[in-house]
Amino acid sequence: MPTLVDTSDHPARDQADYWRYLITSAFGPFHVRPRCAGGFAARLSGRTLGPVEAGDVYAPAHAVRRSARQIARDTRECYKLGLVLRGSCVLRQNGRRAEVGVGDVVFYDLTRPVDIAFDAHHIFTVVIPHSAVPLPPERLAAFGGTLLGGGARGGRLVSSFLGALAENTADNTAEPDETEDGEPYAHHLGGALVELVTGTAGEWLGAPSAASPESAEMLRAIQAWIEERLHDPALCPAAIAAAHHISVRQLYRVFQPAGTTVARYVRARRLENCRRELGDPFLGTQRIGAIAGRWGLPDAAAFSRAFRAAYGQTPTAYRARATGLHRDD
Repeated sequence: MPTLVDTSDHPARDQADYWRYLITSAFGPFHVRPRCAGGFAARLSGRTLGPVEAGDVYAPAHAVRRSARQIARDTRECYKLGLVLRGSCVLRQNGRRAEVGVGDVVFYDLTRPVDIAFDAHHIFTVVIPHSAVPLPPERLAAFGGTLLGGGARGGRLVSSFLGALAENTADNTAEPDETEDGEPYAHHLGGALVELVTGTAGEWLGAPSAASPESAEMLRAIQAWIEERLHDPALCPAAIAAAHHISVRQLYRVFQPAGTTVARYVRARRLENCRRELGDPFLGTQRIGAIAGRWGLPDAAAFSRAFRAAYGQTPTAYRARATGLHRDD
């Protein structure tokens, strides 16, 4: 496993504080309150699966809370899934109260306040950047605090897939000194999970307010035009609007039903292509700057900031975790 941390390596009096530090580093700022005095023996292991970060968490009973103030200090925009393998928790978000038991999967949004009360537990978690899910964040925010599974076909698929990933993670943990079979292709597993989550959320949310057929057709045509020109650093809303003989204001109107703006769409598509290539071990000899430049992001510092904001880590760190390759760029 690329990441393995254990609070048992620290004195009992420092374990809870160390866990707060770990949780904040992995998932963003949280209030953490142990429910028992004394030590706090907990363990977190993790691996990168393409666009997502998977983690295996063992911890005693405690409560966590993520407030609006903490969210405002965090640049990461992510969703999180939790599959309970042992124990239970109660999660509150969006006015919902989800009682999560063994075998249940809960979905929540780290950009919205959340409260979770855990019993002693073993939970398999997955963190997915907003930018990896092709659904408007404004709509998907309403999905936070939802249990997956039950009668929803997509939810059952997500639960089964996470269970298989958790078993695979446990097998890899059992032999930490051996190379993980198939790990160079782990980004495909992450991509498959994102597709399942997208389908499940779409099934739950239902169809959005439909745009007119003409607007929908124009949106598809503009998106296809953009995809062919992502490599061009000069690609911008004004250039896109001019090429389609409409005003910039009209262009932004065309993108409204998609729940995004044209600038956000271009940035997200460029970053996602960069992320995909950084996670490909067969492109490991290519410099990060060359990959970013190929997708229309020639400013290395700006690219690094945007990538970290989207995926929670630097391009260098992402490549190292996704491929096991380390090089200076």
